[in-house]
Amino acid sequence: MHKDTVSDWFASDAKRAGIGGSLHRLRHTFCTHMVMAGVPLRRVQILAGHADYATTEKYYAHLTPEGDDGAVAKLRY
Repeated sequence: MHKDTVSDWFASDAKRAGIGGSLHRLRHTFCTHMVMAGVPLRRVQILAGHADYATTEKYYAHLTPEGDDGAVAKLRY
């Protein structure tokens, strides 16, 4: 079975259900929820199948629960 076949089936079923969407959007939603739940970006990269860490970082790093303020607050002077 070709991967595009599954994508087409999903798109067709989503359209019939009135929700629209694609497998790619579902993948993006999965990654977004994982990062927002505090899952490390490296683990999200592996689960998403991104070949390059930079891809995961580019699209999801801004969603980390701590953000920049939390990272800076961890510094001990």
